[in-house]
Amino acid sequence: MKTAVPPVKPDCLSLPELDYAFLFEKFGPSLGFWRAAEIAALREAAPYEPPILDLGCGDGLVTSRIFPRVAVGLDPDAAALEHAAGLGVYGRLIAQPMEKADLQPGSMRTVISNSVLEHISAIDSVLQAAARVLKPGGRLVFTVPTEAFSCWLVLPGSGYAARRNAHFQHLNLWPAAQWADHLLAAGLKMDCVRPYLGRGWVRTWDALELLQIIYLGAGRRRVGLFDQLWRRLPAAWIRALAHRASRLDLSAPAPGGGRLISAQKE
Repeated sequence: MKTAVPPVKPDCLSLPELDYAFLFEKFGPSLGFWRAAEIAALREAAPYEPPILDLGCGDGLVTSRIFPRVAVGLDPDAAALEHAAGLGVYGRLIAQPMEKADLQPGSMRTVISNSVLEHISAIDSVLQAAARVLKPGGRLVFTVPTEAFSCWLVLPGSGYAARRNAHFQHLNLWPAAQWADHLLAAGLKMDCVRPYLGRGWVRTWDALELLQIIYLGAGRRRVGLFDQLWRRLPAAWIRALAHRASRLDLSAPAPGGGRLISAQKE
């Protein structure tokens, strides 16, 4: 029998204009838009009890739009952690994978992770390690693409979806019930599911991603055409796009293209 999944939150999901402007400037239109949905969902899942561990924090830019302070940032990419250190958000940064990090059991009240767990092959070991560092009653909150992601891309066919998932290194695009089973095996009970980005938005995002891999020239003269055009847009145009984007509803009926999941340590 599959583990029961909590009901989906139906409310509108949005992000302010200033956040969109920041994301469009830092990440461009496609990744910036997807990050907007993740940040909106993560903010909605507040409050978060400290101390907080950021699992797979990367350069910390997304986390810095959600939290003023995080106790620990953890990522095996030491170069990314150098960027994260400059943000002044993290009390401590550890260049280790979750299952190898030297963290005291029961030392955290919250573990967050943004678009990381879908890439991890040893997912059960990571979930167990996350549960181990949580205090009883503590929460793991994470975002991942869903099982619908592969079906909602701009081009049809399993071959195209396989290539895109290989490109993004997606391994765990699971239904919510499958996540619930793996979480429960680690001692974590799912208590919230929040889908975001419906079929149309996933297709739009993928189309923008494809535009960004069109290159001109060769060797050192090879440049991304769309990136060059985007970077030359006047600041007023970016602000106008951010304003329009701030009026969008990023929520989606289940399963959504992405999903926030919250689980509590029993």
